Amino acid sequence: MFGHLPLAGIGILFSGLPSLEAAPYLFASAFLHLGYQVFLLNAYKFGSFTNIYPIARGMAPLLITLVSILILNEMLELSQILGIVLISTAIIGFGITQYRLSNAELTGLMLACATGCFIAGYSVIDAIGTRIAGSAIAFYGVSTFSSAILFAIYLQITNPGVLFSFHKEARRTLIFGGTASYLAYVIVLWACLHAPVAIVSSLRETSLLFAIILGAVLLKEKITVFKMIMIASILCGIFLLRLG
Repeated sequence: MFGHLPLAGIGILFSGLPSLEAAPYLFASAFLHLGYQVFLLNAYKFGSFTNIYPIARGMAPLLITLVSILILNEMLELSQILGIVLISTAIIGFGITQYRLSNAELTGLMLACATGCFIAGYSVIDAIGTRIAGSAIAFYGVSTFSSAILFAIYLQITNPGVLFSFHKEARRTLIFGGTASYLAYVIVLWACLHAPVAIVSSLRETSLLFAIILGAVLLKEKITVFKMIMIASILCGIFLLRLG
């Protein structure tokens, strides 16, 4: 989160600030991102990355699709809806399988589901706000600065001292992780200027596919039959999205 700030500041200098019309969405975005961070961090106390994160990320596109159809009146083809459902089901299925294998606590699963709701919330709000602002760089630049301030307050209350040590103890994560994370989400919001948020969100979550492939190539992790089925399901989902 704090690693976003250097590029966000540079982006604002070039793009300028978003219009006042986007202010309510910036306000909501900051608090929804804070909720996402808080619930995700606490979920990891009761489960591992492989069972918490896929459940949270897999839920989001399904919720976003419902909101897009029922509230935003975005038109989605049947093939696109089926593609989103297929991708999300595959990702959630992977997370639940890992959850059962690790015998993680139920609290972790509940917090992962809550995290998924926050992901869906900020994804929709950020997409609308970006469309109003007309610029992903301008909107997310202000949003991420606001989120960082709220997150700093939260850390200072719950973990005093962390704010004055993370830049030393996690410098590589701060620089490289923060830069990659900022660029990735700005690209997501830029895509929302040109495509329905439900489709963008669903394609975003296919990052799990790349994680499995990189794990096999770089870490020599075994590609199980279940992983092969999940990969095939995600690829079929992408194909259905392309048909729309």
